[in-house]
Amino acid sequence: MRVLFLGDIVGSIGISAASDFLPLIRKEKRIDFVIANGENATKGKGLSEEDYERISSFADAITLGNHYRSQYEIDRFIASADKLVRPLNLIHYHKGEGSKVFYCKDIPIRVTNLLGAAFMNETVKSPIETMEGLEEEFIEPIHIVDYHAESTSEKQIFAYYFDGAFTAVIGTHTHVATLDARILPNGTAYQSDAGFCGSYESIIGFDVDSTIERIVFEKGKLSVSQEGERVVYGTIIEIDENTFKTISIEPICYLEGKESYHG
Repeated sequence: MRVLFLGDIVGSIGISAASDFLPLIRKEKRIDFVIANGENATKGKGLSEEDYERISSFADAITLGNHYRSQYEIDRFIASADKLVRPLNLIHYHKGEGSKVFYCKDIPIRVTNLLGAAFMNETVKSPIETMEGLEEEFIEPIHIVDYHAESTSEKQIFAYYFDGAFTAVIGTHTHVATLDARILPNGTAYQSDAGFCGSYESIIGFDVDSTIERIVFEKGKLSVSQEGERVVYGTIIEIDENTFKTISIEPICYLEGKESYHG
């Protein structure tokens, strides 16, 4: 089984990039199941019902992150959003689910979303405390964790702590794809960040000028870059369907306008 994990989808351009490139990726990489992080899909912040439906047209599971409630309408539709997984370790939010089971080839796949604690504005329960003990209750043979966090070392600590308990721990949030994809000693596939889907000529998916104005000069607000070539970053996890052991992990990057796509 080959599972594609798409990095944070940023804005409408990110949705269109993932949607348009996915048929090619499915064909070239023989993808069976798709997980996409959608927490930046609606104007760069949160997920509306309309954009949830758009991503649902090509993804089998959709995870969130620190902007899980930036679009308040999520309160209205999250209970009926079968593909949506919000952070499990939230303290003051109880709508929706933070871990869900999906099926591919009649094999159950559990997808869990966690929010990091370091350098984040949200107050959450410790990811390790949240998962400790639960990994014994979550008995599905395939379990993929989206660890949405700022700190790469925090993600690595979690992955090594639970090495062998989960099929894969894939980081999101920083939008910059990392080169540390590997299988840990006890079999868990790991990458600090899967990257993002959106405008290539941007700062993590956001307009360059507006980002500089906001961060350097503290003026205006961030806006999603809507122009230029589109890019899709992601990670493919290959799993043995008999033993459920991870065979390989492969980061990919598909850039619009290029004849060759690479992993």
